[in-house]
Amino acid sequence: MADLDKLCLLSKVSDTSLLTKFLHECIDDLVETKKANFDNFISSDIQWTREDYDSARVAVQNFFSQSVIEDNLILEPLKLGKNVEETILNCFEIRKNGIFQALAKTAILKNGNTLVENIDWKLKWVLGSSDLATIRDPLLQVQLHCCRNRDEKCEKNTVDFEANLEQVDHLIRELSDIKRHLQE
Repeated sequence: MADLDKLCLLSKVSDTSLLTKFLHECIDDLVETKKANFDNFISSDIQWTREDYDSARVAVQNFFSQSVIEDNLILEPLKLGKNVEETILNCFEIRKNGIFQALAKTAILKNGNTLVENIDWKLKWVLGSSDLATIRDPLLQVQLHCCRNRDEKCEKNTVDFEANLEQVDHLIRELSDIKRHLQE
């Protein structure tokens, strides 16, 4: 059974809020914020076996991933019913940016590149040092929280640096040049 055919399992879910919960849980699992759990749906009105649940979860994840890649969500040939299709569309619209981010992260790490996941910074005002009693210079402290694949695991590290005003200006110029180059 093709992935699109497996999406027909969603038509077994008559409760819109339960379907919404299932779709969001599938996406949470896809973007690796929270693992999908069959136990969350055992006592519900959905008459799924474990195999049905897994098939539907994988189908939803593949469908949403492909829809983000193609920047197009097409449900017409499936004929899932108006409520199910609206629920899928609403969920997709809410979460497509997060799905895109997760797919981009996976692609970047898969190619052996380092990914900057987060940046922390603070501005210090240096009033003196061991060399000079009074300096009064602004100093930018930056922490780049990075991730890189090592043996199929994401290895995290932090790169710390400080920059004076001249170095910050140079960094901004370099980043602007990179952005312009990427947009060409």
